[in-house]
This record gives sequence, C-alpha cells and structure tokens, in this order.
Amino acid sequence: MARTRAPAAKGRATDKTPPRGRMRVAQREFTRTRLVDAAVEVFAERGYARTTVDEIAERAGATRATFYLHFKAKSDLLLDLMDRGAGHFHGVYRDLGPIAGAPSYESVRTWLAKAMHEWKAIADVARPVQEAAILEPDVHAILLRRNNEQIAELADALRSGSPALEPRDAEVYASILLAPLTYYFQRYLRGERFDARRVLDGMAASWMAVIGSARGQG
Repeated sequence: MARTRAPAAKGRATDKTPPRGRMRVAQREFTRTRLVDAAVEVFAERGYARTTVDEIAERAGATRATFYLHFKAKSDLLLDLMDRGAGHFHGVYRDLGPIAGAPSYESVRTWLAKAMHEWKAIADVARPVQEAAILEPDVHAILLRRNNEQIAELADALRSGSPALEPRDAEVYASILLAPLTYYFQRYLRGERFDARRVLDGMAASWMAVIGSARGQG
C-alpha cells in the first residue's frame, strides 16, 4: 500500500520558504537601504561636507561598524543616490521619442516642464552629489560619466524620432539640448531663484530649433 504523505508540521520549512542565503541577502539590502535613506535625511539637514558617518549610522539605528560593512566611505553612498536620481528621469526620456518624431512648441514645452517638475522629487539626492563633486575629484569624475550617460539616453530618444540621424550627430544635438537644462537644475539645487515660466519659454524655443535641425540632418 502506498504511504500517505503526512501533512507538514506547523513551522516546518516548505518549498516556499526562502533559503537562508536569500534571507541574508534581503536583510543586507534592507540595512543598506536604511543607511542610504538616513544619509539622504542627514545630508538635507547638514549638507554633505558636515555630515559624518557616525551621524548617518545613528540615524539609521545602526553602528559605525555596520556602515563600513556596506560602504568603504561616506562618498560611496553617492552612487546609490545617483541611481535614485537617474531612475526618475528614465521615464521622462522615454516620453521624448514620440515628441522628437513630430515636435511642436507645446509638446516640447510640456516635456521640459515635466522634466523640471522632477527636480523637486530628486533634490535631496542630487544636492549632496553636486556638493561632493566640488570637494572630491572621484565624485566629480563619476558625475561627468553619468552626465555623458544622460546625453546618450537623450541622443537615443532623438534617434527614435529621426532614425536616419547619425549617432554622433545625435550626441552633439543631445549635449546642446541638455546644457541649459543642467544649468538651471544646478541653480535650482543651489536655491537660486529664477523665472521658471520664462526659462521654459526660452528653452522650448531653442529646443524646437535644435530638434528641427536634427530632423533635417536625419
């Protein structure tokens, strides 16, 4: 007679129970995220330069030793902050492809307004990165590399609207388009006031001229 399998005892591991290794990874990621969240809070209050590792660890409810299990130095946190900021803009750049294919002043201005609206959402993660880039050459180099990645992403969006556009030409146009947006973003992070409506009007007009030239090249 075939034996009937006994029901699993309460609390006994089943196939659905995560392995210990997976649980350790999850716990490690949780702690790392908590440290990054704490760093964002303290950076916003004290600035990057004045914030210490001890303050970040204390805010996270962790120890200095725990911090150094996850990061070699305070500056290592900035890579996580950069990733958070970049995530906000991926969707924005995806929306540009259809606009680049059939641009109008209104659609371009609306896209720029959406991009500028994201500034508020990422200010607390972007501001310490900008501050650190002035103080630390390695951070400055990473920020330049990330900026080049943004140019490449914008160039891809332009080429999706004008497939015949040469990749090198697309990067040139993308760098021209991104320059004023980056300039005013940095001013925003420094707390400098400017007429956002006037800036949007001017950028939309210049973007139309550049996109029109790019479409002519394609």
